[in-house]
Amino acid sequence: MSVEVIKDSWDKLWKEGLIHYYPKENQEITLCSGLFSLKLGYAPERAKRFYGERRTELPLGTEIWNRKDCLYEFESLVLLANNRPVTRYHSILCSREYHPQNELSYTELYEVTRSVEEHGFRSFLNLAGTAATLNHFHTQVLFEPFYIEKLPYELFCENLGAIPQYPGGNILITGNTEKRCRLLFELIQELTISKTFKTIKKDGTRSETPLFSLLFWEDKILFIPRKKEVSCLIDSMVGGLELSGHFLITSPVTTDNPFEGFHQETLINIIEEVTYNQNEVKSFLQSIYQ
Repeated sequence: MSVEVIKDSWDKLWKEGLIHYYPKENQEITLCSGLFSLKLGYAPERAKRFYGERRTELPLGTEIWNRKDCLYEFESLVLLANNRPVTRYHSILCSREYHPQNELSYTELYEVTRSVEEHGFRSFLNLAGTAATLNHFHTQVLFEPFYIEKLPYELFCENLGAIPQYPGGNILITGNTEKRCRLLFELIQELTISKTFKTIKKDGTRSETPLFSLLFWEDKILFIPRKKEVSCLIDSMVGGLELSGHFLITSPVTTDNPFEGFHQETLINIIEEVTYNQNEVKSFLQSIYQ
């Protein structure tokens, strides 16, 4: 796969008007204080992404590899352009055959983390109940580093560790592709049977099983158990993008100053609000690998 070929295809769709991306309308600032720098962006076009969308049993249709917005075909996954992107080249990596977002496949997640390592892009997984709005299995793809990558990490053993300065409890998984995936699915299984980490969803109900977010970069997967889907501080769903250090405003109080009222401390507090703390997640990990 050539990343440049994918980017050229994305740009072609953008010029044809299939991708609604208007960078001249967007603004962004970087908030730097301490170790964890954060990006705060304003993209008004993103506010329109839910309008007029049809909820169907096959939200992307059939044979998605034949869609005009198909950028590349992997083995079990297909890369589609995001039609209202966060940033240039924002895409979605979807299962070739339909299945619901929360029915996770070892084969597909193996292909996600392998492709991330091989081709250098970044990806994150939102579940239904942690900010996913498309009920066809997919991860989001970006072609620029996460802000979270600047934070140092520590390994507790050869393949498991954490990012101590991150605002929320987390488990870092590394190693070769097979090792990463095996450990990931072990953690998912252990979290699923846990009675401690239930997630409060947008509608106020608790998830039947604990939910989580995943961030993929290089040979790493960051596993983040989720306490809440929505932050009360901003009354908005918080997904993998925000957890990676990139917050996006679509409906500001005033367009003259869309970043008014937002500070680095506020964004850190949002991450803390929707995640469990470091000690809780560390205790969970120790209970599995004593």
